[in-house]
Amino acid sequence: MRMMRTFVAVNIPVEIKQNLQKEIDQLRALICGESVRWVRSQGIHLTLNFLGEISNSSLGEIRQTLEREIEKHPTCTLSVEGFGCFPNRRRPRVLWIGITEDQGTLAQVQSSINEKLVPLGFEKDGRTFHPHLTLGRVKRNVSTSDLIQIQDAINEFDVAQIGQFEVREIHLIESILKPTGAEYFTLGEYALGGKGDR
Repeated sequence: MRMMRTFVAVNIPVEIKQNLQKEIDQLRALICGESVRWVRSQGIHLTLNFLGEISNSSLGEIRQTLEREIEKHPTCTLSVEGFGCFPNRRRPRVLWIGITEDQGTLAQVQSSINEKLVPLGFEKDGRTFHPHLTLGRVKRNVSTSDLIQIQDAINEFDVAQIGQFEVREIHLIESILKPTGAEYFTLGEYALGGKGDR
């Protein structure tokens, strides 16, 4: 039985990814050395639900559930703006740019998918949904001097709005981890406010 590492996500338009790359380059210039693993901008997605390893045999049911839930929600417009870190600025692990949306549609989509996948054997994610685009991950066991440098860079760095885009569909994506970085393959596209599994 083939197992696939999967997640539900919004694809990011090319021009937004180009702007994200500029932000990564600026932040990278403030943080010298190898203390952060930077993401490749072409692979950036807005993850809604991480499903983890699923079997090929469960794919049909997952697709039906996603189509049924996603089509209930309208399209929405997202703004890409603001810089932050998880879990906080004193102990940064993940460096990100935020996503804002006035109507709350995206959070509703994420929550409804989260809920409807439980009967299929998925655990409900109890964490608050915090839409973001990851720029880099701080490596474990960084030295104190590297950590201070990262903290200084974080305090100096800020991101104004770098773009807006309309979300018309949500994707089910397979992630294959390779030494050169993850490769992504679309397993399904589901239209907001209408039919779709193209």
